[in-house]
Amino acid sequence: MKNKIYTKNEQKIMTITPAMRALIKRAINNALEYEEVEFDCEISVTFTDNNHIHVLNRDYRGKDAPTDVLSFPLLENGEIDEDDIVEGEAVALGDIVLSVEKALSQSQEFGHSFEREICFLTVHSVLHLLGYDHEVSEDDEEYMNETCEEVLSEMGLAREGYEEEKQRKKEEKLNALLEKSQNEVKKTAFIALIGRPNVGKSTLMNTIIGEKVAIVSNKPQTTRNRITGIYTEGDSQYVFMDTPGMHKPKTKLGEYMMKSADETLSGTDVIVYMTEAGQLPEKADLQIIEKIKNAKIPALLVINKIDAGKRDKLLVTIDKFSKLHDFVSVIPISALFNDGVNIVMDELKPFLKEERWYFPDDLITDMPEREICSEIIREKILRTIDDEIPHGTAVVIEDFKEGSKLIEIRAEIFCEKNAHKKIIIGKNGETLKKIATFAREDMEAFFGQKVYLNLWVKVKENWRDSELHLNRLGFKKEN
Repeated sequence: MKNKIYTKNEQKIMTITPAMRALIKRAINNALEYEEVEFDCEISVTFTDNNHIHVLNRDYRGKDAPTDVLSFPLLENGEIDEDDIVEGEAVALGDIVLSVEKALSQSQEFGHSFEREICFLTVHSVLHLLGYDHEVSEDDEEYMNETCEEVLSEMGLAREGYEEEKQRKKEEKLNALLEKSQNEVKKTAFIALIGRPNVGKSTLMNTIIGEKVAIVSNKPQTTRNRITGIYTEGDSQYVFMDTPGMHKPKTKLGEYMMKSADETLSGTDVIVYMTEAGQLPEKADLQIIEKIKNAKIPALLVINKIDAGKRDKLLVTIDKFSKLHDFVSVIPISALFNDGVNIVMDELKPFLKEERWYFPDDLITDMPEREICSEIIREKILRTIDDEIPHGTAVVIEDFKEGSKLIEIRAEIFCEKNAHKKIIIGKNGETLKKIATFAREDMEAFFGQKVYLNLWVKVKENWRDSELHLNRLGFKKEN
């Protein structure tokens, strides 16, 4: 960074040498670096005496006394809109006024050097310019003091005994966390979402989690891998496993999907078996329910899409499916409109076990970021192209570069025929542009920052029936 730091001397208590000005500039640069400020800043520093700072306090703060330092921030709450940052131009943070007279007396009072005292006050002021305020927040006060000590320690100006005190506080915090963890009762349940294709398993999981972690499409067999969604509330953590829809496989990819669904039953505490209003049991349902019986895992029957005008057929669906298995409960819902989903959660509570959490409380999925991006792109292909071509596509993230302001992603879409490639690209590349735009919007919403997405389309003939291609495209066969 090329920060612009101006210094001005308006006192005669002591001479402000070039070395002192350089030290002040170093303290400011180190403080901005510590706070990870990634744009160039402009700050003005004025050295003054007690009388002048007393006048400033009285005029601007209504305080009739001299203080050691004053800060005049120009940013509201220390925040700046990224759109206001112009490359090559520094952002004016504000002005700092330091009382050399006060700093000198305080250094003598505390028994440390004047250099340490003036640098402490400088870093303290920079934090004020960035929006911290110890006068309105105890947390800010603690953070500002700790930050000042950290920055000064890096400059070789740590106060005596600071490192020992820092280590002691670290050990105290760790012991407190361990004690809290031992005293807290954690609860966990692993829940498998099972059912035929396109009954709304992914929609239900996304609604519960509150974020899109599984792709949603009106086409069957959208989910290819077992996707884990994590919902943590209070002392309870629900781990949902969204499986590929149960169907008769026609390709090696289909076989992989069914194997993934079967393996989900292992280690599951409860099953949410999903169907939809108006749907009657078919051979696939009988096979799934037989697996549930053999696994001896409790199951809820969740009947989705009651919003689709099929309420009159709901009782028939309940009757037919209830005869196939002794479900713990039967719950009609609309996952899309979050109707009845709270009842599903209530019914899952009894299956929580007192057990350690397997995931941090702020995690919503265990999917790697690359896999999330490939799933988002594949969803947009499914939604943009209205024929069977999307089922012959796979997406691989070839490059993923995460910067502080921009994520750069290069992805390759594989299809089975040259004719399919032309359809995916579209006339003048319009279809591919739509896919990229829709995918980028979802990625930016998920990551909370700008994304540059570069898509390429390639042909791998009959990849769905090639174990070699399946392995290369991420559908690895477990031994």
